[in-house]
Amino acid sequence: MAEEIKIKKNILWVVIGVVLIGLFVLFAVRNMFVDDNALTGDLVRGGDVGSNVVVNDGDVQIVNLGIANYNYDPETITVDAGKPVRIVGNMNQLQGCLRAFSIPQLGLSKVFKSGDNILEFTPKQKGTFGFTCSMGMGTGNLIVQ
Repeated sequence: MAEEIKIKKNILWVVIGVVLIGLFVLFAVRNMFVDDNALTGDLVRGGDVGSNVVVNDGDVQIVNLGIANYNYDPETITVDAGKPVRIVGNMNQLQGCLRAFSIPQLGLSKVFKSGDNILEFTPKQKGTFGFTCSMGMGTGNLIVQ
């Protein structure tokens, strides 16, 4: 009887050891393939200031939105009222909380992700509207003329 208990304890320790080793391997492999900035919301430097611009393409105002110096780039977006706007999230730059973009005064929000990185709207009223990420770390202004 005592021998059976000893064998069961040994088996239990072996199972615990295998589980712990498995968890260690799982987390080690995960860290090789996952961008921690996307998980933690940490801001990254991104591209060069001014590398993301507003482009008029016929009837649509296209905004290429990225990051520069730990904030949205462009930080100030100027568009015309009554003309459609297409904000395209630069997935090579947008990381962490800056993927969750919103313009609260206009009731607009978008979580940019690969394959779904476009926010389209037509601003009707003129004015200056602040935009922000989900944590308020990235900010800027949309100016509608």
